[in-house]
Amino acid sequence: MAAKLRTIGVLIFTLVLFIACASETPEPATPTPLPHTATFTPLPPTATPVLPTPIPTNTPLPPTATPVPPTPTSVPPSLTPVLPTPIPTKTPLSPTATATVTEVSASWDYVALGDSTPDCFGVLPRECYVNLYAEYIERDLGVEVAVHNWAVGGAGFSRLLDALRNNQELRDAISEAEVITIWAFWLNDLRRELSWYNAGYCGGEDNLDCLREGIPSAKAAFDAMIAEILSLRSTTDTIIRIANVGNPFVAEWKEKGILEDLKRLCIDDVSEYIIQAASEHHIPVVRSYLVLNGPSGDEPVDKGYLQADGVHFNPAGHALLAELHRELGYEPLGQ
Repeated sequence: MAAKLRTIGVLIFTLVLFIACASETPEPATPTPLPHTATFTPLPPTATPVLPTPIPTNTPLPPTATPVPPTPTSVPPSLTPVLPTPIPTKTPLSPTATATVTEVSASWDYVALGDSTPDCFGVLPRECYVNLYAEYIERDLGVEVAVHNWAVGGAGFSRLLDALRNNQELRDAISEAEVITIWAFWLNDLRRELSWYNAGYCGGEDNLDCLREGIPSAKAAFDAMIAEILSLRSTTDTIIRIANVGNPFVAEWKEKGILEDLKRLCIDDVSEYIIQAASEHHIPVVRSYLVLNGPSGDEPVDKGYLQADGVHFNPAGHALLAELHRELGYEPLGQ
């Protein structure tokens, strides 16, 4: 009897426990959130997002807005259009184009011949009369000037003639030049004779025979030099100038008492010959001799134009030489 009662009690307890468990609602499991970097708040089920109304393509923009031109369909938006390369101002125009001064700049070649003076001895290149004269041409005529300085210290007519005959590069430069200047310091051709004269070995009763013999050779070299230049370039299309240079030894020769003999035999005679020969070829002469030594040729060169050696020009002297060249004008290529 007691065993039955215990069995009934266990069954009743089990039934009550089952009913209690069945009446409870289990809570849903919380899902593990995904590893997003931002948390989005979902819209309420009844909310509908409102999108902005697109502006029609033909609707004008507000006055404060800056219109953006559409990207051409032929060029991808990610590429930058390549514009045509502009033609440089020095590039020759096509035959059908009309050239103006601002479109095409003329360029001239300037060849300088002579000795240490045009070779800029003792001065800066920008102070040298050759480069100063080139600047005058650029300023006065509105052209660009390329200077080709072929001057060599100690060069006289004979040495220049040899270079003109045998140096093809110099010949090419002469043939292409619009401007040619010649520094005619002919005393370089008589250096040997003058040294003999100073030593008393020139010959003759007056110690001048060697100079009498040397001067005709200097004149012949000058004529041949001019002929060689004119065989390569014409005075009708080239600015050619010859400088009849001053004599820096006037004071020294005066002191030694030899000025009158040397001036009569050398200075006056050769200077007049250069002027006459140049005139026959229609070549203007820069008469620096008269400016520097006076109309009679017996005045010492102003020391304000010379370097400490008393022979070569300083910047003021070079400026004077450039101005004397400029005063002759620019015929036949300009006024």
